[in-house]
Amino acid sequence: MPKRMKLGHHYYYIVTVDELHARGFRGKNVVIEGTIEDKPLIEFLPMELPGYRATFKVSGIRVEFSGSPCLGKGEWVRVYGRFLGDCIMASAIETEKAVFITEE
Repeated sequence: MPKRMKLGHHYYYIVTVDELHARGFRGKNVVIEGTIEDKPLIEFLPMELPGYRATFKVSGIRVEFSGSPCLGKGEWVRVYGRFLGDCIMASAIETEKAVFITEE
């Protein structure tokens, strides 16, 4: 198994994008690094509890984050979250200048 690191109350496996698909990390907490491929989409969700959702891709993997982080195309990020097979539901995003964390 790859190395793990702790952020908050959870441990995350440090993996590459190739390892995500090849080694069966579906449903596990993972951390990947890379650059944002396209402009992040920030959506306002005006439901009972208003909020924001950010969606972007890192190394071909779709990342969804509950919040409105200040990110841009080409920016280096480290994404912490649960791998769902086709995307990562991020609980934290680390950039060179800031760390964005959602409520658990």
